[in-house]
Amino acid sequence: MKESANSVNKFLLSLYEKNKKEIRKITAVALIGSVLAAVIPYIYGRLFDLALVPQTSLNLLISLIAVWFTISIVSNYTTNKTGLMGDLVGAKISLEVEADAYSHFLSLPISFHKKQQKGEILQKISRGAWTMKSMIEEVSYVLPQFLIFIFSLIAMFIIQWSIAVILVVVLILSGFITIRKIKPILAVQEEEHKIFDKTYGEVYDKLYNVYLVKNFAMEENERKNLLKSFVEKLTSTFKKSSTKWTGLSITQDILYSIGFVSVLGAAIFFLRFGRLTPGEFIMLFGYVNLAFGPFRTLFNIYRLFKKSSVAIKRFIKLQRIVPEAMKHGNKTLDLVKGEISFKNVSFGYIKGKEILKNINLRIKPGETVALIGKSGVGKTTLSELIIGYYKPKEGKIMLDGTDISKLKLKWLREQIAIVPQDLNLFNDTLINNLKYANPKASFEDIVTASRAASADEFIKELPKQYKTLVGERGVKLSMGQRQRIAIAMAFLKNPKILILDEPTAALDAESEKKVQEGINRLIKGKTTIIIAHRFSTVRNADKIVVLDKGKIVELGNHRELIRKKGIYYDLYKLQKGMD
Repeated sequence: MKESANSVNKFLLSLYEKNKKEIRKITAVALIGSVLAAVIPYIYGRLFDLALVPQTSLNLLISLIAVWFTISIVSNYTTNKTGLMGDLVGAKISLEVEADAYSHFLSLPISFHKKQQKGEILQKISRGAWTMKSMIEEVSYVLPQFLIFIFSLIAMFIIQWSIAVILVVVLILSGFITIRKIKPILAVQEEEHKIFDKTYGEVYDKLYNVYLVKNFAMEENERKNLLKSFVEKLTSTFKKSSTKWTGLSITQDILYSIGFVSVLGAAIFFLRFGRLTPGEFIMLFGYVNLAFGPFRTLFNIYRLFKKSSVAIKRFIKLQRIVPEAMKHGNKTLDLVKGEISFKNVSFGYIKGKEILKNINLRIKPGETVALIGKSGVGKTTLSELIIGYYKPKEGKIMLDGTDISKLKLKWLREQIAIVPQDLNLFNDTLINNLKYANPKASFEDIVTASRAASADEFIKELPKQYKTLVGERGVKLSMGQRQRIAIAMAFLKNPKILILDEPTAALDAESEKKVQEGINRLIKGKTTIIIAHRFSTVRNADKIVVLDKGKIVELGNHRELIRKKGIYYDLYKLQKGMD
């Protein structure tokens, strides 16, 4: 608990360091306003005492009223100015924090993204950023209140220290009870945040898979599930936390009333016995009101901070996850030939369950190597190790003789292009999606790459051609069209190494023909790794690697493996029979 509190404090301190110039300006304005506000009860008191004296000049009284009026106007202005400045700083910090958080989220390893629901993470980021904005805004409003509270106490000690002591005792007691009562509420608050985040994760998942929901006519069922998981559970936790917060507020009200009555009784006593003038009596209660109001505001802010700390702790926990780039080296190679070597590589997603076992393989520069095997034998995993999504549990993967874990991750991925089985695109135009592969590419470069990928012909038939919006994940395009876009993006990137992950597995004959034409042009002069089930895709490979139970069991070209009559031969016969 203490460690998490320290992490929140450190995080808030780092925000202060980045924005201390603006925060100091807010503090200066708040200080001016607070000093002026603290002078007002004094003027009240002096006015009252002077008004009771017949000899007092009317001009003096009018002058004091004018001073009081001016100070009130300036004090109110500075208070509002402080709030406005706080709103602006809060918005700036919130946007910066949110942008940093999204950037950090994208930098986290694939292993993290596979385990986490996107909606849940987005909710944590959004809630954390919004909470920090609210906190900063509230601090800007409470800062003058805090300073007024301090000045009021000082003034009360000067006027009549014994009455000030009574007030301080009541305030300390109120603070102690508030701190004690607030701890169990935070546990309920934590549960509330978990329900929120989990539910938003589920909602995001359903929206992402809206076709699946509609295909099985599950809209009404999802509505019921949402009501059950979200409304019912949250109603229960809201009730618990609201009851506790209300109980705390009632306790505070009782203590404040006791404090006010105690101070009033003491002040009347001192007034009756001549130890306070009528003006000092009025002055004193002006300061009591100034102290009580800000004190209550301070504890409301304390409550807000404690409530907010739950969201911020969950946000910070996400920020603490180490980006994948930090687990890699910082080396780059001057010239990339494209030789890839696996040396005694073993890997498993779960400890004790190896998917790849003692893999030894050399892929020469410019060589095309196909990975063949049943589903789940580790073909895609092998390619994910090359691109640095995961690190081997044992052994090394070398690029041109250098361990890839020593290479800068961004640089490594710049040398590799992947053509996946089904490319997801951004909800943007075709041209912007294509430029994502190479932001410096000209329109002519994009058209040339699209032609080479056999994509230009279908793009020109679209209403807005390259300016056509493709929809979320590219749903407005067919799978075959998306595959050709993936190949065009690989052309634009123009790397030394290609990974083709089942590029024609789900295509019809006509689409496969178009995609295969693009692939044949793409792989020329590049080290290429093809993951495939279709033998038409791999039979011309320089080398075919057959995987079974996480091991390389056969190695050779198509003719050599057919002659061996092993696993490859059996798979080939099976597919030929099916065709």
